[in-house]
Amino acid sequence: MAGRKPKENRSHPGYVAEGPVVFRMEFGERIRSLLDEFDTRTAAAQIADVTPEHLASYIAGRAKPPFELVARLAAARNVSLDWLATGQGPRSSIEAEPEGYAAIAIQPDGNDRYGEDADAPFLFSQAWLRAITPAPADKLRIVIHRGNANEPVIRDGEAMLVDTTVTRIADDGLYVFPRDGKYLARFVETFVDRRVALKPRNPEYGTQTLSADDAGRLQIFGRVCWRGGAV
Repeated sequence: MAGRKPKENRSHPGYVAEGPVVFRMEFGERIRSLLDEFDTRTAAAQIADVTPEHLASYIAGRAKPPFELVARLAAARNVSLDWLATGQGPRSSIEAEPEGYAAIAIQPDGNDRYGEDADAPFLFSQAWLRAITPAPADKLRIVIHRGNANEPVIRDGEAMLVDTTVTRIADDGLYVFPRDGKYLARFVETFVDRRVALKPRNPEYGTQTLSADDAGRLQIFGRVCWRGGAV
């Protein structure tokens, strides 16, 4: 009939496939971006309770990740589920901070002793942050000190502001090291021959001295730039 719009050919192979294929590719890239925030894919897989091979299949779009898995990973890095699902809106799930302040997320460590409030970010004045560290706010994390290895200088449950742009030991300071999903803080002393001493402050714990080669192989989460006072 004249003037009638021709029917769309929905039997064409690309018609119904194009949408899901493109979505899976874009979703896979957002999953990859999220996984890149973890120390390793193995660490991410442990939080998601799957194997690293499963994560690779989600990135490639070969499989659909369960909602529970996506929610665990997103919560661990304060990523918005809306952004992860659609690519729209703010990437962070943290509410917008007041003007002049930066919200610094707490690094998850699998310890829930401090209740639901432990997930709330810390607010810092942006001017104050610029005065104590050149690191951008999105590269800073709050790590909660665990245990008594550094008492009485740092006590269990106290907060440390960590610059994650520091990935190697260059000079003396307080550094944070990842271990089995948790984080250890140690005062570091460097020597002219590039040996490194890891010194807990509690005299019940011994100093560990590493050769230059062993020190170079250490995995470092970052350097502490504040812990209730400059360090």
